[in-house]
Amino acid sequence: MVRQLRHNFAALSIICALALISPVLLTAQETARWDVFGGFSAMRFDSPTIGFADYSYMYGWNAEVTGNIFRRLGVTLDGSGNYGSQMTLYHYMIGPQFTWRRRDTYRFFVRGLFGKEENMLSIPVPPKTSLESVGRSFGGGGGFDWDFNKRITIRVVQADYLNTHTFGQTQNNYRVSAGVVLHFGHMGHRPRL
Repeated sequence: MVRQLRHNFAALSIICALALISPVLLTAQETARWDVFGGFSAMRFDSPTIGFADYSYMYGWNAEVTGNIFRRLGVTLDGSGNYGSQMTLYHYMIGPQFTWRRRDTYRFFVRGLFGKEENMLSIPVPPKTSLESVGRSFGGGGGFDWDFNKRITIRVVQADYLNTHTFGQTQNNYRVSAGVVLHFGHMGHRPRL
């Protein structure tokens, strides 16, 4: 398990390094300086690791701000909240994002994320009414965006694998999100009219 995680992390690091040195990143076309995403999120949390009988399926929100450094490379700040009947999860992460734009109407992206998870359980354990744990979180994923117009993009799907460590245990979680991306500012050359 640890070897597989190290292998996945190494592969993600190589992809990010290649993105940094790729001359394609310097292509002079218009790209938004900031992308702001907000939408719905569904998560499968690995709750048997903390004493539950089965996985927990939780729903909530996901929000991101991506600052584009080059046309295809940006830095993403990700936050999400997922809620279940006895559990609440919050993720706060940051990482590189690499984007491939196709035909000026859609794009694919992949990214790596690193940060923290806050896990709160609503299980009465005398003298407390709830338990809380904050631990590390890392992972990555990707998605598909479709351009509605120059300022608004529909995030059709975003899927992330998140490896977390709370309550002294490691969890392997999956999160899927969809929503709207708003674009602000621009970088590169604007096409002549």
